[in-house]
Amino acid sequence: MEKSAFFNSSGGDRVYNAADFADYFSKFISNGIFYNSSDNLKVSSSSGMNIVVAPGSAWINGYVYENTDNLTLQVAIADGVYSRIDRVVLQLNISQRSINIKIIQGVVSALPIAKDAIRNADIYELVLADILIGKAVIEIRQQDITDLRLNTTLCGTVNSLISAVYE
Repeated sequence: MEKSAFFNSSGGDRVYNAADFADYFSKFISNGIFYNSSDNLKVSSSSGMNIVVAPGSAWINGYVYENTDNLTLQVAIADGVYSRIDRVVLQLNISQRSINIKIIQGVVSALPIAKDAIRNADIYELVLADILIGKAVIEIRQQDITDLRLNTTLCGTVNSLISAVYE
């Protein structure tokens, strides 16, 4: 099947939706955070079991995300016996038509590991940080947070295939 776009409609013969534009843009703009600042979507400890995600923006599969203010999120209470690793992700959810920052709670274990990022046709996650939740802790410290924004496998920075040509 041949397909072409984007042309003006004549009598309603050209109808495009968000998925058409997202597919188009995803061909030349890669997933990741926009790295205009070293604090872009950075995860930091706050008080108690709270974290703060700094303002910033990102791109996932042709869709754009922007957080315009500090976003405070509460981490689930720690287990009394074992540790876990929670993940802070930026989650594109096609069926809900949204991109949101979420905390994906890890499994408690003597040897905890973070859950894999979900990447399927409906949900695609970029991993911003991992948080080690030690047994019986009541406060998240900055040293418990591993910044993963620059990890190109889990998140990375936005790149473009478009380059300027100078003559």
